[in-house]
Amino acid sequence: MDILMPKLGLTMTEAEIVEWKVAPGDRVAVGDVILVIETDKSSNDVEALDAGVVEALLVGVGDVVPVGTVIATLNPEG
Repeated sequence: MDILMPKLGLTMTEAEIVEWKVAPGDRVAVGDVILVIETDKSSNDVEALDAGVVEALLVGVGDVVPVGTVIATLNPEG
């Protein structure tokens, strides 16, 4: 399952990855904070929309990523 860079505002087109709160192999539940992103206007926590095990982080800290880009993959549980 793909985790995408979310669109958190009407004018948001991209964001910088500030910090990953998870690593490959970590289990996440819906609502867990998985990363922090920064736009030109603010820093935001991004929560998991699905539960599962993080398979891979596809972008690194400091990368600026367009909205809708796959930033990580998740293996859903069950």
